Amino acid sequence: MPHTPEHAGEAPAYTPAVGELVWDAARKRVGEVMDHRWSRYQLRPPGGGIEWHAEPGDVRPSGAARQGQRCEECSRIKSAYYAASRVGDRDGAARWTTAMGLHQWAAH
Repeated sequence: MPHTPEHAGEAPAYTPAVGELVWDAARKRVGEVMDHRWSRYQLRPPGGGIEWHAEPGDVRPSGAARQGQRCEECSRIKSAYYAASRVGDRDGAARWTTAMGLHQWAAH
């Protein structure tokens, strides 16, 4: 992409992938990237919940992403959540959603 002189020295913006955990600096919370539309990211709490929109300038890598690795505990909780969801265990899925929120608050 050609640069204009005023943009020549700028570093490329951070562009997270769908499914990646990111930090929303405006809302001061971690979210999972669900989509990127209309120049904004659609994020939701890890493990499920109500989505919100985030401006690209407010989206940063989460703690695990900053270190270049995925959080094993996040992966474990997410797998358990999806397993409970697949078999229709709504109570189990709700417990794993709570566990993810507590883990995100404590670790990230």
